[in-house]
Amino acid sequence: MSSTSEVVENTKDSINYRDNFAQFLTESERSAYTIKNYLCDLNGFAVWLKSKGNEEFAPELITPTDLREYKHYLDNTLQLKPQTINRKLSSLRSFLNWAGIEGYFLDNRLPHVPQPIKEQASAPKWLDRLSQHDLCRIVEKGRKTRDIAIVKLLLNTGLRVSELCALSWNDLKISPKKGRLSVNHGKGSKRRTIPLNKDARSVLVELGYHKNKGSDRRVFIGQRGAMTPRGIESTLRKYVSQTDLEEVSPHQLRHTFCKNLIDAGVSLEKVATLAGHDNLETTRRYCTPSEQDLAAAVELIGEED
Repeated sequence: MSSTSEVVENTKDSINYRDNFAQFLTESERSAYTIKNYLCDLNGFAVWLKSKGNEEFAPELITPTDLREYKHYLDNTLQLKPQTINRKLSSLRSFLNWAGIEGYFLDNRLPHVPQPIKEQASAPKWLDRLSQHDLCRIVEKGRKTRDIAIVKLLLNTGLRVSELCALSWNDLKISPKKGRLSVNHGKGSKRRTIPLNKDARSVLVELGYHKNKGSDRRVFIGQRGAMTPRGIESTLRKYVSQTDLEEVSPHQLRHTFCKNLIDAGVSLEKVATLAGHDNLETTRRYCTPSEQDLAAAVELIGEED
């Protein structure tokens, strides 16, 4: 069976559409991760079209029926999760909007992309306080200053893993009683500043802030240079495997940061600003109670000791 990229690249026009769309996304300052997902989704649709007998892939040849059948295929044949299906439909919508801007459609009549599937609201995955303490305890037992700093910084700043990897010493300003961290490589090239609490300042000072301040060297270094997101994830897995916790990801620690703020009574606007959310609805997800929250709620009305 041909791979997705092989099928798409067999058609010269497909390559041009793909590359031109990728260039548009790059110029729109979309992240590398987002661009990769968009192109992967586009390739998957092109492969499906070819399997239906469409030898040529071109935006102007895509019909509303194609899009409805593709949604049905994703939902009923592949039985993908609603979140995955909706992401793929959103990618196609972005591609067709781009094609419309480029003039591929007569009178700008774009084929209608089906409505997304309704998703049941669910809370992001975060660690409760006990699990946070378990993770910190096992990392501290390892006595590796860098690894302790990784976990403590993720929990106390809510950085995305890509932002953590891009962090340089000159992005930090620390004094005895306050500090701040400048995110200069945020999602969508957006910048923000995060105040550093005492826990975050302590681990950064221990890691070598005063020796390295002002330097453009990366803060987190591995055996082969600056750590990568995969390296951070591997480091976390090493410690989690020594606990009773399920798999813990850097993004889960970012969720935990936001949830801790919400539980502490911090306003949605402040949480959104600290996390770098464009939309308050993204932040509002952290108000969705988890199973532990609901269990704790009903325990409050119990009468037995």
